[in-house]
Amino acid sequence: MKEILLTTLATTISLLPTLAFARTNNFLFPQPNRQGDYTSILSGNSNIRKSPHLVWKIVSTKLNCRTQSGGNYRVVRLLSQGDNINIVGQPRIHRDKQGKPWLYVAKEGSSEDVKIRCFVRANNQFIQPIPYSLI
Repeated sequence: MKEILLTTLATTISLLPTLAFARTNNFLFPQPNRQGDYTSILSGNSNIRKSPHLVWKIVSTKLNCRTQSGGNYRVVRLLSQGDNINIVGQPRIHRDKQGKPWLYVAKEGSSEDVKIRCFVRANNQFIQPIPYSLI
């Protein structure tokens, strides 16, 4: 129980600057294009500089996470609906040979979960940004 409370407290404290940022007016999260692809991972509003949106949620029932950006690469883990993922490395959109967008991510959770880093397709059929808010 003590470990859970400490983890919750540490997470809350680390998110406080982000939470304050999210409460400004007209906050915009990454939006997909007509094909559902995320072509940008930037969040922000017109009054302040935009920054990469790092926290996403799996919305498809199952999602393959691959060694590289592209559907032909080896699956290293299977993610499930409701899993949270964080962009790791340099926060940017990676493109496969067909030009489709991918994100380099790690699943939130245990230290073992965080160690496995892989690519997921950046499309709203599979993932969506998690709003930075406690509400």
